[in-house]
Amino acid sequence: MPQQGAVRRGMSDTYALAAPEEHRGVVMPEDIAEDPVQSEIWAWVAPVVNNFTEQDMPNLRLLVYWHAVAAQAQQVLRGEDGAVKIFDQIGVKPFKDADGNEVALVRKNPALQIMKEASSEIRALSDMLGLSPLARSRIGLMDAATTKTAADTAALFKSIDAAYELPEVVVEDA
Repeated sequence: MPQQGAVRRGMSDTYALAAPEEHRGVVMPEDIAEDPVQSEIWAWVAPVVNNFTEQDMPNLRLLVYWHAVAAQAQQVLRGEDGAVKIFDQIGVKPFKDADGNEVALVRKNPALQIMKEASSEIRALSDMLGLSPLARSRIGLMDAATTKTAADTAALFKSIDAAYELPEVVVEDA
């Protein structure tokens, strides 16, 4: 029997009869809540209503951490004028250019390597937690790939026959 106030699948709750869920899944840890950067990232990754379990907490913590590392590396790479600084000047070369100006001696900004490592970790953790589009499609494929045993299939057909009140067919070996 249908429940009073239930919202059917595929239909919107235009009259707001269904009670909204206040919380589901994991809660933001205290130490992450105290850090403004990490708490903002946590809110994106694991909002108040989420499907994560306690087993996901170590990976969620790492994911939030690596996002914060990437954000800090981006700040370091951003120059005063807003341009990306991929090189750090570490001195001047012992010679001058054709116009007589000193030539800057530069190296690749170390924050680039940090960004690369952080993005790699973020990608791996997102896949593990099912947060990337590819991971979500894989989860859907795995759900669809579950196979039924012959007994499960026979039981399914018997229940269909029973619903239509069809007589059970007996097959004799020839």
